[in-house]
Amino acid sequence: MTSSYLSELQPSPRVLLGPGPSSVHPRVLQAMTLPVVGHLDPEFFQVMDQVGDMLREIYHTSNFMTLPLSCTGTGAMEAACANILERGDTMVVCRNGFFGDRLADIAERCGADTYVVDSPWGKPADPAALAQELDKHPNVKAVGVVHAETSTGVLTPLQEMIDLAHRHGALVVVDAVTSLGSHEMRMDDWDIDVCYSASQKCLGAPPGLAPISFGPRAMDVINTRKTKVQSFYFNIKDLESYWSQTRAYHHTSPISMTYALREALRMLMEEGLENRIQRHARVASSLRAGLKALGIGVLADEANQLNPLTGALVPEGVDDAAVRRALLDDYNIEIGGGLGELRGKIWRIGLMGDSARETNVFALLSALEIILSNQGYEVAQGSSLAAAQQALAEFGRPA
Repeated sequence: MTSSYLSELQPSPRVLLGPGPSSVHPRVLQAMTLPVVGHLDPEFFQVMDQVGDMLREIYHTSNFMTLPLSCTGTGAMEAACANILERGDTMVVCRNGFFGDRLADIAERCGADTYVVDSPWGKPADPAALAQELDKHPNVKAVGVVHAETSTGVLTPLQEMIDLAHRHGALVVVDAVTSLGSHEMRMDDWDIDVCYSASQKCLGAPPGLAPISFGPRAMDVINTRKTKVQSFYFNIKDLESYWSQTRAYHHTSPISMTYALREALRMLMEEGLENRIQRHARVASSLRAGLKALGIGVLADEANQLNPLTGALVPEGVDDAAVRRALLDDYNIEIGGGLGELRGKIWRIGLMGDSARETNVFALLSALEIILSNQGYEVAQGSSLAAAQQALAEFGRPA
């Protein structure tokens, strides 16, 4: 037989600078080759406990139900809604991009009467608009906010939104898929009720696990539900029995992926959370300086720019898809295109986790100079690299 599936798999060594996944450090990949034990093995329970402890540090929370779900970030989004919402509940979702829209869609599928508060794509969610919407509904069960909108590169300040929701007696659900590990996230201090993320972005592990944390209010709601959670797989009460000392079987955990997440979190602890946050800020400032030198703007306002994901405006007359294809084919660099109403209008450039390196900034800018020049876009060769280096010097060396 000569079928291609009989040949050895050899994926191209891409430089992953898109909206996720990010590149994975060899230490994390090596952890996935360790011997597989059973999901009810006492040795694996130790790994689970270690992962939970490190996630609590990163979330800045004491919540016991802080764990990696066996899914990607969208699964965690669904778990958040499925556990706290019952049919007929009311949820208000702040939508300022593609993933706010997805959160609203999932809430509606869970049977909630879902109301959307829209803000322009490229802007943070608007507390004043949220306040007006909350005043229209007497019994709002939950408010959903996307902290880091991966479709636009916008970071929404949370505290005012959280306080507003709680004054109306609502739980707060926060999407931190692209911000956990790269921006400050203080779940307890900010009084967030549910917060979810994903393994493949700023935490530096492969895709397949989704950290989530449920606070006391959320657990009270889950414990006093009138109906069963409509999802067996994402039922947090059953998962609580597995993650507690009871260790009751729920499903077969992805052992090797949990090893990988443990090593990625261990590397984060070695680096230091604040140092990692500063690393993301440093390389983001370098990238934006380089883009500016090329005459390429950024979608988000400076005050609300997301460090691990930059929404770069495609210059007029430049073929968005052709640039991304040339980056991939000629330089092995992946960046993302726009979603929804921003399709063809922005490049989503990710500097996340192990991909958040100044060498990657230089490689991307150098390639862009050549590709854009080949498209007839006027480029002063070397200008973007000089600007990026200057930004790095002004930002200062990492601790």
